[in-house]
Amino acid sequence: MSAYHFFRVEFYMDLIVFFNTLFGFFTFVAWAICSLILYLIITKKRFSKLINDQFYNLATSVALFCSIGSLVYSEVVGFIPCKFCWYQRYLMYPIALFLIIGLFNKSVIKAGYLSAIGAGIGIYHIYLQNGGGGGSCAIDVPCNLKYVDIFGFISIPVMATTGFLTIFLSLLYYDISRKETVE
Repeated sequence: MSAYHFFRVEFYMDLIVFFNTLFGFFTFVAWAICSLILYLIITKKRFSKLINDQFYNLATSVALFCSIGSLVYSEVVGFIPCKFCWYQRYLMYPIALFLIIGLFNKSVIKAGYLSAIGAGIGIYHIYLQNGGGGGSCAIDVPCNLKYVDIFGFISIPVMATTGFLTIFLSLLYYDISRKETVE
């Protein structure tokens, strides 16, 4: 093996470790944020309009970051998405687009609630990935393949589901807070 080839392999492995660490860290952060938002919803804690607007910005940022992350894994790292990864992309990309448009025109906010469907698909994908349902969803890329396995339980479907859940809860809190401050 030439030194050039060895360097390319080492760089590729370092790239995978970097992105897995980055996205794994953000998954933990998103879990903490989801817990906080659930607490705020349950306790009916409300803030000023300025702070409440940040929950919409959070949902938009998460959708954009998830979309970019999926492209990084497929186009930069080279992971081939399975059928359920594609279904989640079909939802995440438009959600990101609609939420960005919603920064200027709030009438499209409800499109972000597609994230609940994405979370459902993600939960089913996690189930398939961990041996449920039997078989695979595609010949070329099985749904039980784990390109990423951080701490034995964080995989790409777990990351995607966390993103969808964070978007959903952020928008839910934003809508609840907005309606209560208007009334």
